[in-house]
Amino acid sequence: MNSLPLPVTVLSGFFGAGKTTLLNHLLTNGEGLRIAAIVSDRGDAGHAEMSEGCERHVLSDDLAATIERLAAEGRFDAIVVELSGATDPIRVAEHLALAESEGEVAFQDIARLDTMVTVVDASSFLRDYAHTGSLVERDADHDADDDRTVVEVLVEQVEFCDVIVLNKTDLVTAEALARLRHVLHALNPRAVLIDARYADVPVREVVNTERFDFDETASAAGWLMTLHDQLDEDPEAAQTGVAHLVYRARRPFHPVRLWALLNEEWPHVLRAKGFFWLATRNDVGGSLSQAGGVCRQDPAGIWWAAQDRSEWPTGDAELEAEIVADWHGDPDDMTVGDRRQELVLIGIDLDKYAWHDKFDACLLTDEEWALGPEGWKQFADPFPSWDIDEHDHDHGDDCDCGHHVH
Repeated sequence: MNSLPLPVTVLSGFFGAGKTTLLNHLLTNGEGLRIAAIVSDRGDAGHAEMSEGCERHVLSDDLAATIERLAAEGRFDAIVVELSGATDPIRVAEHLALAESEGEVAFQDIARLDTMVTVVDASSFLRDYAHTGSLVERDADHDADDDRTVVEVLVEQVEFCDVIVLNKTDLVTAEALARLRHVLHALNPRAVLIDARYADVPVREVVNTERFDFDETASAAGWLMTLHDQLDEDPEAAQTGVAHLVYRARRPFHPVRLWALLNEEWPHVLRAKGFFWLATRNDVGGSLSQAGGVCRQDPAGIWWAAQDRSEWPTGDAELEAEIVADWHGDPDDMTVGDRRQELVLIGIDLDKYAWHDKFDACLLTDEEWALGPEGWKQFADPFPSWDIDEHDHDHGDDCDCGHHVH
């Protein structure tokens, strides 16, 4: 092969899932490809007899600069990057997508992100998914400033990838494996699922696959595709109990009742994600992100209906069309506008009707609705304060923390 831009495969996966085993397999069974592996630490490198032309390199510089240097040497056909067990793959993809070359040739002409692979431990994934502890509790050497939980890392890695390698399948029953496959498919319907023992995967399934597309990979999460009605029915998933619910409403939640619901146990819910409208915070939308036993609520941004028309975008036909599509009622009526409840739940043995009733019970009653926004401000509000400035950045259309709710 040895033609530019060189394909780059990124391996993600939680601690112990088998990333290093997969990397060693690729280096010892390159199937004729000369692969340059980049690892973050020598202690994670492992030992393997590499096939001819394959090499392992320890990252000692900026990742993009290291990739550029190796690609420019002209000795390799592909590059494989092994991330640490807690790394969020979307951050790495963003870094490489925005990378600038140190030479005269553009970085994107030297190397291209080709495949995002997440390795999953089939024997422990669902157990870890139910874990509510932090990364620091799991790994004492982890950065104490990183407040993510174990399950949040698992979700980040599964939702942003093109290929999921289900490793250690020999340690689970056929029934358990079938259910896990449906769970992973529900979390990321776009990803290709590959069963493996000892991370023995055909090289061509994870190297130079041309599966990566930033927009498509970033929009592949099951909750997002469900929200946009982009999924086909999966009868087999229904048989294993995996199901989803989309909840929509055009009336605000009472903060006390919603807070009580969010602090209950959600035993059958694997993933919940979306936007919500809180009566006491009529101008700012909230974002809900639940995975396993962990649930976070943050500001999502300012509703367009809370903005003066002079601040609305002009010249962006796509964004203008989104605002129109999300609008409720007369175009000049700002009472509701784009304010809404829009939540997706994915779970096992999910009682859709019960959950719909639970959310309905959190909505304002007719009497409470009649008080209007000024009256709603008098309601008790147990939610922590929201600081929009801390979340004012743009990670794309599916980001929860932009200046406006999309």
